[in-house]
Amino acid sequence: MVEKIQIDSEDGEFAEARLESLARDLAEEINTAPSERREQLREMVVHLVRDEVRIAPPAIDRSVGGGAGVFNPFAIGIPLALVGGVLTILFPPVGLLLLAAAGMTMAWGILSVLVSRGGD
Repeated sequence: MVEKIQIDSEDGEFAEARLESLARDLAEEINTAPSERREQLREMVVHLVRDEVRIAPPAIDRSVGGGAGVFNPFAIGIPLALVGGVLTILFPPVGLLLLAAAGMTMAWGILSVLVSRGGD
C-alpha cells in the first residue's frame, strides 16, 4: 500500500495541502490500530519518513569572493598592533618588532584589497 507521489516544487501550496492530507490519513490509520501498537506504528512512520526523504545539500556559491575572504591580513594586524603597543611599554624591542609586523600585515591587507579591486 505504498503510494508514490511526485510533488511539483513550483506549486508550494498544493504540495503543502497534499502533505497535510497524507499526514491526516496516516494519523487516522494509526488511531484505528490497537492502542498497544499505536506508539510503535507512530515511531515506525517517523523513521520511515526520516529515512526515505532525501535532502539535497545546499549549493555553494563560489563566485563571490573567490577565496579572498579566507585570510585577512589587515585583521591579523589589529591584534598585533594592540599587543605591540602594550609590549612596547614593558619590553620595547619585542613591542617595536610587533608594531612593525602589524604595520606590514595591515599594509599587505590594504594592498591586497586595492589590487584585487583594481582588476574589476
